[in-house]
Amino acid sequence: MSKIELVIFDMDGLMFNTEELTIRAWQEIGKLYNYDISKEFLLGLLGMNKKSIEAQFKKYFGDKFFFDYMYSEQDKCLNRIIDKEGLGVKKGLNELLDYLTKNEIKKAVATSSARERAEKLLSKAGVLDNYDKVICGDEVTKSKPDPEIFLTACKKLNVDPGNAIVIEDSERGLEAAIAGGIKCILVPDMIEPSERYVKLAHSKVKSLMEVMNLKELFL
Repeated sequence: MSKIELVIFDMDGLMFNTEELTIRAWQEIGKLYNYDISKEFLLGLLGMNKKSIEAQFKKYFGDKFFFDYMYSEQDKCLNRIIDKEGLGVKKGLNELLDYLTKNEIKKAVATSSARERAEKLLSKAGVLDNYDKVICGDEVTKSKPDPEIFLTACKKLNVDPGNAIVIEDSERGLEAAIAGGIKCILVPDMIEPSERYVKLAHSKVKSLMEVMNLKELFL
């Protein structure tokens, strides 16, 4: 097995507990405007970029759904929750970043979130400067499970996809990695992946702390 030269991190649900908080925010805003936005519907949006999320909302609620306004209100609500309760950095993130730096392995973020939001959260957690590149959903044309965002990270850091690995919490992210010829480690968050997806992954672990145990990849 080729030594890994680049580790690509998803962000929401993988580094931070933001997926759960985002669902709360959408439901709170939905109630204010008399929309019943179910948790099941919102879980189906995990890993999508804003454009794809808009398409799903309008498909479900109709073209009269004021998506841009509701998205902005949801984002404000989410920020209030984070300011009050904290970001919820996942166990092992800082230790894994230190481990990869020590072993001279490149690090990138590939998130469906827009750059402004991504950099704000990464800065708030104090990890923005740990990454060599941050690739965001508003900088690519296709949403996961298309591999564009992961392949863009590889290209920008001059690493062959075969020498990279993605760390993801979602089935959609795993599909994107596999489609790009990139190995994937699953760290489930809100949804436990089906056995079919687990078999596609290089490994499935309970936390980012456990990724460091996969020494055959990094040493």
